[in-house]
Amino acid sequence: MIPYSLIANLSMMGEWNFSVPLLSQSNFFGVWFWQLISVSLAIGIGFIFLFGKKQRKNMREFMERRTETILDQKTKIEEQNSLLEVEHKKSDELLQDIFPKKIIKILKNKGSLTPDYYKEATILFADVVSFSKITPNIGAEELVDKLTIYFRAFDKIITENKMILIKTIGDCYFAVGGVPKKSFKSPILSVLSSLQMQEAVSMINYIDESGWKIRIGLNTGEIVAGVLDTKRPMFDVWGSSVNVASRVQESGFPGKVNISEATYLKIYPYFDCEERGEINTKNVGNIPMYFVDRIKPELSANAEGTEPNKIFWQYANNLKSIKQDYVRMTRDVIKLLKDKLPEGIFYHTENHALNIMNAVEFIGFGEEIYTEDILLLKTAALFHDVGFIEKYYDNEIIGAKYAREMMPNYGFNMDQINKVEALILATDINREPKNLLEEIIKDADLDYLGRGDFKDISEKLKKEYLINGIVSSEKEFHEKQVSFLKTHMFYTDTAKTSRIEKKKENIKIAEMLNNS
Repeated sequence: MIPYSLIANLSMMGEWNFSVPLLSQSNFFGVWFWQLISVSLAIGIGFIFLFGKKQRKNMREFMERRTETILDQKTKIEEQNSLLEVEHKKSDELLQDIFPKKIIKILKNKGSLTPDYYKEATILFADVVSFSKITPNIGAEELVDKLTIYFRAFDKIITENKMILIKTIGDCYFAVGGVPKKSFKSPILSVLSSLQMQEAVSMINYIDESGWKIRIGLNTGEIVAGVLDTKRPMFDVWGSSVNVASRVQESGFPGKVNISEATYLKIYPYFDCEERGEINTKNVGNIPMYFVDRIKPELSANAEGTEPNKIFWQYANNLKSIKQDYVRMTRDVIKLLKDKLPEGIFYHTENHALNIMNAVEFIGFGEEIYTEDILLLKTAALFHDVGFIEKYYDNEIIGAKYAREMMPNYGFNMDQINKVEALILATDINREPKNLLEEIIKDADLDYLGRGDFKDISEKLKKEYLINGIVSSEKEFHEKQVSFLKTHMFYTDTAKTSRIEKKKENIKIAEMLNNS
């Protein structure tokens, strides 16, 4: 019910245009009751409205403050997460410096790692020559700075070549290849690392003129590698192969890369190496060793012979499955020639065999052969003069016979033996080559005709011909030599492009000797 006074007032104000009947006295108290209720409700609604407005304002301010707090907390959490991510990254980088990635994964998942056996790994030791003599003449801070420069350069090199730093011990740098991931490339990459490390030392010395020299030694063999459960865990390797590598380093020369025969057997097709023979080492005994001079020129991307080219890896992939023992066979045949060749042989010696082995490789690479055929060509060159042990003429047949009898002892199959036999027979001066491989060995057999050492080799041939009655005088030898040089022709494009010009000069030398 609407209060009477409110209706009357509104009517007087003209808001409502209708008449209201007068109320009796009996309704007076009822009217005021409702007026009181109406006023109370109005006041209550007003208070509620005012209080609600204030509450809404307080609530809005509270929500604003709360939102600001949440946003501030969110920012702090994001900053903390960012810092944690940075620290996590630093932690991972530190772990990667200490452990290989495969080992880190195992440690994260299992919390420990049982040491594992590796049948073949290559261990590298590098050591500063005469370090004890250097240290008294240099301050501690400068010494540490210099070692840091060298070792950082080494770190970069071995990382690129998939090796792992085991530790540094004073001035000694200790790394390993083939762990934890096994690969036929590991010995090759380890030797590449060594050559590049020596190159880096030369560059550093050129810049700061420190003149430090590094000895590097490598050995390939069995090891155990893993992480011991100790207070300060670290990835490490153990085994006699590690001790041998250390001895190989100690037996090396400043600025050189010294390797054991075990490593040589894995890398010899790709690098120019110098055989040192057996070297006595403390606590280990005699170890066959070799110096690695450089990558073979045809397989190198730079003049220094420290960077492999694409052909290098093509050749390595083609040879990765070879099982034949070329090294032991070469050693045994060379010894056979030294021991059994009769007196009066000065040209067709073991040195001639080694000379032709180098020549077939040079011409073979020039003819773009990067397969095991190169090694078979070298095998044929090795055996092609063995027949001189029994007789001077028709010796090619005897050389082929020796090859057929001996090659099975070194793991060769019949297809390989037949190919080598045919190549040996092709060296007969009266035979024409039937294929590219025969052309290569024919050109290699007379490669000296177009080289700078022609005169020296010619003198050995003259002496041999005179003693064995092939010619009766020096005059006859020179006449026959001039005639042969003028009629001789190279077969392969490589020999033609690399030897003909020098051969023309050698013809003039032969003519001069003939006329003297």
